[in-house]
Amino acid sequence: MRGKFVFITAFILMAGLAYSAYSMNQYSIADQEEEIYTRLMEWQNRGSDFKFEMEILDITQVEDTNSYVVLFETPDRNVGYAQLIKGWNGKFKINQSGWGDNAVTYSDIQTDQGIYGILAGKNPDLKIDHITAITVDEEYEFTASVTDAKTFVRFQKMPANLKETFVSDLTFFDEDGQALNPMRK
Repeated sequence: MRGKFVFITAFILMAGLAYSAYSMNQYSIADQEEEIYTRLMEWQNRGSDFKFEMEILDITQVEDTNSYVVLFETPDRNVGYAQLIKGWNGKFKINQSGWGDNAVTYSDIQTDQGIYGILAGKNPDLKIDHITAITVDEEYEFTASVTDAKTFVRFQKMPANLKETFVSDLTFFDEDGQALNPMRK
């Protein structure tokens, strides 16, 4: 009986140590902009024939979640983002990233508090007052104000009962409520 107790205790301790080691390895990016930049560069350049370059514009926590969004710009003025997840050890891991030539990008991200819709981008000449995003099935719509923001990250928690969280339509409006033509660079 005592041998069984010792075995179970040793097994639980070993499992805990293994989980801690795994977690420490996964969440290894220090909460410092320079470290985040270095690791994002490595992430973006992995398996690529060209050298990716960028400048971090902003790092924003998504409400009270363990997710952060890094807004960055490439030398050719394209805007991108990366989702970082903060572990229990206070360090980050990169979950996803992307960039493109649109002025504004949309992505839905999974956080520890549910799915959030993320709008990230730039507001050339401050022409955009607000942006409306509509899901593919038109079940959900949200509006984000970007007045006076040259670059921005805006997020909205998506309802848990949505069948589809992908946004098919982004509409840009000026301060008079007039729709702007699709925005590029």
